[in-house]
Amino acid sequence: ATGLVSEGVPTHLAASLISGLCVTTAMNPFDVVSTRLYSQKVESGVGAMEKNLYASGWRGPLDCMGKIFRTEGVLGFYKGWTAHYLRLGPHTVLTFLFWEQTQRLATRMGY
Repeated sequence: ATGLVSEGVPTHLAASLISGLCVTTAMNPFDVVSTRLYSQKVESGVGAMEKNLYASGWRGPLDCMGKIFRTEGVLGFYKGWTAHYLRLGPHTVLTFLFWEQTQRLATRMGY
């Protein structure tokens, strides 16, 4: 501990909220790509989207990323960010809070 910030649940809560924002922002592009790959219609073993925007379907993750970037720009990778944060945020917060409290308990017990 550097003494800049006091140890405790409020500090751990704030840090875990920030971690949740970082994790969501870093992972959302991959979540968008995987969701689109999973949800595409498959005809004769080849992906085919129903919309004309992606009429040829996607050949794989890199092809999907390229087409999203060309047609929707960078923001296309962050569609659904709020829903993603509502899923990952609480998980990250609880994980780090439980971890810190477990470490504190283990230290008190001499481990």
